[in-house]
Amino acid sequence: MIRIDKPVTFLLPFDRYGLTLSHRLLDSMGGVSRFLLRAIEQQLSLAALIDITALSEAVLLNQLAYLQAHHYLEVEESDDGLLLWLTPRGASIVQVERLLEGSRLSIWMDAFTLSGHAAHMMMLDDCATLAPLMPDSDAPSVVVVNVSRRTGRAGRVRLFDDANRLRGLLEQGGLKQLLEHCWGADCELIASEFEHWAFELGKDEGEQAELLVPVEYAAGELLLCMRASGNQCKSGALPLLTLPVIELTHSYSQVAHFPWSVDLPPTCVQRIELVSSGTLTRFAENAVAEAEDARHSKLPMSPDTAVPAALGTVTVRPGISMQASVRTLRLLCSMDEVQFSRHLQCTPDALVLSHNLMATETAELA
Repeated sequence: MIRIDKPVTFLLPFDRYGLTLSHRLLDSMGGVSRFLLRAIEQQLSLAALIDITALSEAVLLNQLAYLQAHHYLEVEESDDGLLLWLTPRGASIVQVERLLEGSRLSIWMDAFTLSGHAAHMMMLDDCATLAPLMPDSDAPSVVVVNVSRRTGRAGRVRLFDDANRLRGLLEQGGLKQLLEHCWGADCELIASEFEHWAFELGKDEGEQAELLVPVEYAAGELLLCMRASGNQCKSGALPLLTLPVIELTHSYSQVAHFPWSVDLPPTCVQRIELVSSGTLTRFAENAVAEAEDARHSKLPMSPDTAVPAALGTVTVRPGISMQASVRTLRLLCSMDEVQFSRHLQCTPDALVLSHNLMATETAELA
């Protein structure tokens, strides 16, 4: 593992969508049935219902009989006429309808993950609070990485893809968390009606269609793992990073015409990453990025002004000639996906659902 010993801020691209919540049983009911349930909750009489709806008594009684057959209300004859009251099932449906008033939510879906199973959804109280603070001349130690947007399909096809990604996220337990965030964890209808909740993803016509969400790592928190380049590299859920590295090679030979034999030191190779000037203790040549790739996010060079102490001082004995060569390169690296998701969860004033994290917690419980 490679530990970056400087604070690093990742700027993550998210896209805005509209999420409409619904209830399957409520959607299956007509407008007259919904109205009647609301009216009966307000204790309106049969005569009042006839006056308001302008329906004939026969039609209205048929409608009431339908609702009674489906256990939404009870009808009982009395000397004063029909008595109408809601069953617990009917009362729940009325409460559900109230909950769903204004149920279209603005949510943000990640635009950087590379696999369909991995999705991150965010619901923000205020987008303005997430404006990333860019480092200035007074904070040169902050490393900022712009995470690449994933390439893929656009338009309605992109909407279809993201709807499937969101479905996988919500069906894994995210829907319960989303409803509790909207209506409170003490809302009993979330659990009692859980099998009937539904949702639909659509484009949100809000002014701001895209957002960069900052995720911050303190110095020493970011851990990277080298990844093989080319076709050997198994695709992960997060974009790969490229880490700038300087490779310093010292090779030795005997000075010409030096009359004594000398023992030549072995060739010495030192590698320093140029973000926090840390020494690389492990290296794989097949992790060197072969060429620029727009899918990779680049960690910028941010070397210290002084020569790193890890390079030390090279002493050459008499009769030995030393040659030094330098190579600059970029290593392909991956981040720990669970650690990344936990950092994303720390976004202030936001509900964040991460499929990777939820899958890990489910496995731990099992």
